[in-house]
Amino acid sequence: MLSLQFLGAAGTVTGSRFLLTVDDAKVLIDCGLFQGGSELKERNWALFPVDPKEIQGVFVTHAHLDHTGYLPKLVELGFRGKIFATPSTLDLLGILLRDSAHLQEEEAAYHNRGKLCCPHAKPLYTLQEAEQALYQTHAVPYGKVLEFGKIKVEFISAGHILGSAFIRVTAPQNGKEVSFLFTGDMGRYHSPILNDPATVSEADYLLMESTYGDRIHEKKTGVEAILPAVQECLDLSGCLLIPAFTVGRTQEILYTLRQMLDQKLIPQIPVYVDSPMAVDVTHLYAEYHEEHDLDMEQLEKQGHSPFRFPGLQYVRTTQESKDLNHAKGPLIIISANGMCTGGRIMHHLVNRLPDPSTILLFVGYQGSGTRGRELLEGAKMITIFHQKIEVNARIKQVDNFSAHGDYPEILKWLSGFKKQPLRTFLVHGEPESARAMKGHIGEKFPGWTVEIAQDMQKVEL
Repeated sequence: MLSLQFLGAAGTVTGSRFLLTVDDAKVLIDCGLFQGGSELKERNWALFPVDPKEIQGVFVTHAHLDHTGYLPKLVELGFRGKIFATPSTLDLLGILLRDSAHLQEEEAAYHNRGKLCCPHAKPLYTLQEAEQALYQTHAVPYGKVLEFGKIKVEFISAGHILGSAFIRVTAPQNGKEVSFLFTGDMGRYHSPILNDPATVSEADYLLMESTYGDRIHEKKTGVEAILPAVQECLDLSGCLLIPAFTVGRTQEILYTLRQMLDQKLIPQIPVYVDSPMAVDVTHLYAEYHEEHDLDMEQLEKQGHSPFRFPGLQYVRTTQESKDLNHAKGPLIIISANGMCTGGRIMHHLVNRLPDPSTILLFVGYQGSGTRGRELLEGAKMITIFHQKIEVNARIKQVDNFSAHGDYPEILKWLSGFKKQPLRTFLVHGEPESARAMKGHIGEKFPGWTVEIAQDMQKVEL
């Protein structure tokens, strides 16, 4: 028996979990958290649809929590198999899973003190369970074929974030080999720091993301995209506040600010990266030279650090973060998280949103139901920590820094296939994005069988 079941990231962007069954063996591709509004978050507390004790292994496309953040819970529920990912993904996991567990424990403790209205008085998982999940991890380099029971697995560079991979799984069926390709999140062409997504020539079954299936990214460089916001910040002597994910987005923003300084487009200005996790992640980005693209390599050969420049300060402690409340502009604060659903950015929003000299610049996708989406849609009042906060800041967005390929980039990548897959399943997209992506593929590649995956759908192959 060969079957595939969509346990998440179907009809929504988050909660990546795909169950592949080969005869009696079950493996998961990704094991992520549902993120976004309360309805999505509640799904993290639902009964897991498969007994975790029956799962032999988990293969991880990349470290973002919507692809990995449920791993400690899976362990708590009895999963004792191995977790496989690329070496740099595992290094990132050590940072992200520990931080996620810490936040889970903090939120539960806050609720138990009677200060947070939350239906659950215990953490989804603990630091101990995160440590156990990390203990069960095993590194697999790009290009190495891993034999795991009856299947073979290969990690192929995806160019999305450090360590990200397409996962090719080959399984036996009726005396033949059948191949699956799970794209996870697909990177972009010609983006700074990391290599482009690798070309893949064939797969029998393709599971492909569709996050930006209905959009085209602006054709601007990073410098062209954010220079106007920095100049406005200078003119207003205000604060340019940038909510950014700690992995990938923060590093690209720093790379771009360095370019602007090197080209003398802006004067030296205080830049604060207010996220201990982002500090650690940035060090990792600098270490993995084999994943760097040519531009990044050339900078390093010239003795330059892309993530260090005059005026840049990394903020670790809580007190240092609080001190930024009193910092006068012009200044730039980059803080997590990117959709404004938690983290230190929340405190900066409380402090800076009422100030009309604040520019709030979104540099990535804002999921449905998130505070970031609410602000983008023009909210004049927003609730944070049970307080009503007036929004007088200037709200702006650029999408040049998205680490997801838009639909023309995805079509370009699909052009590398020498023959069409038997079936292509679209995942990781809100319904309108997935429908648009299906239409684009149909126009570009007539005859391809393209289906939009449905939540909990099980496909016999």
